Amino acid sequence: MVAGSHGRIPRPSYGSRCHPATRVHLNPRHDLIVDMDGGNRHLTLKKSGDTDPPQSLSSLLEDSAREAYARPWHRIERGLRLNRLRLFIEDVAKQYEMTKEEKEGFFVFLQKSLDKKLLNTIKVVQYDPETQRIQTIKGLEMKRNPEGVLKWGFSVKKVKPDGTRKKKKDDSPSVSTIETAKFEE
Repeated sequence: MVAGSHGRIPRPSYGSRCHPATRVHLNPRHDLIVDMDGGNRHLTLKKSGDTDPPQSLSSLLEDSAREAYARPWHRIERGLRLNRLRLFIEDVAKQYEMTKEEKEGFFVFLQKSLDKKLLNTIKVVQYDPETQRIQTIKGLEMKRNPEGVLKWGFSVKKVKPDGTRKKKKDDSPSVSTIETAKFEE
């Protein structure tokens, strides 16, 4: 603070030509044109010619949704994962001839599994970002018992007390939407 100013901040001098209330605010889509007509200045706002019309909100949202589903499984948000799980259930329902009640129960089971973080990794859920579909959920078993009731659950890995440290190929059961062909020789 300058001595003798008594706590006041000095105001800048604008001079006689410009008044502090005279300010021009421009929208970025407008150009400022100054006409010099006989020494008189006229400010004219003219819209600039846009060649690209603005995208509609719905098309912008659709594009972002398409991009979101194209991410790897572990990068997709929870709500979008639930959507992909619903599509997986529809694909699997054809193979197991599921009823509406079985589909709903299976979805609740997968939703709880997702909440328990059992379906968070790429190793468990094989998701194809190009087709935007779940191909396989490793460890998921589905069987129809003799009474005709469909049962599902995750298989538990058996721990071997004596074994080698060499990794073997994982032969755990999984439910898949991929058609498998058996070749006999």
